[in-house]
Amino acid sequence: MFPIYAKRLKEARQKANNMTQLQVQKATGINNKTLSGYETGKNQPDYDTLKTLCDLYGVSTDWVLGNTNNPNSSLSMAERDAVKKLNLSDDDSFLSLYMEFDGREITAAEKQKVLAMARLLLQQDR
Repeated sequence: MFPIYAKRLKEARQKANNMTQLQVQKATGINNKTLSGYETGKNQPDYDTLKTLCDLYGVSTDWVLGNTNNPNSSLSMAERDAVKKLNLSDDDSFLSLYMEFDGREITAAEKQKVLAMARLLLQQDR
């Protein structure tokens, strides 16, 4: 399976003034062959490299890593933890969770809406 970070790094580079890998190399010092490995999923960037690329492209690391579908927003640590705990692929386990809003337990229909919204906003691209 093609890692989401690979797809998104390439997409971000191309959307950042249609930069070439050589232009990224000049701007960051990251070898274009190394960058190619990141964009094909053969290699995984370390945190500092990922941060450098995201800063250059103007996108968040959360977006590149698939934690959000909004390239311009970052999730808090609590939000990241919540995303990891949610099992968005299993309706039954999600719908069995206790959830409340404004001091009342939300209904099954409301949970369905929450699940649909969570999938829309947070689920990784497949």
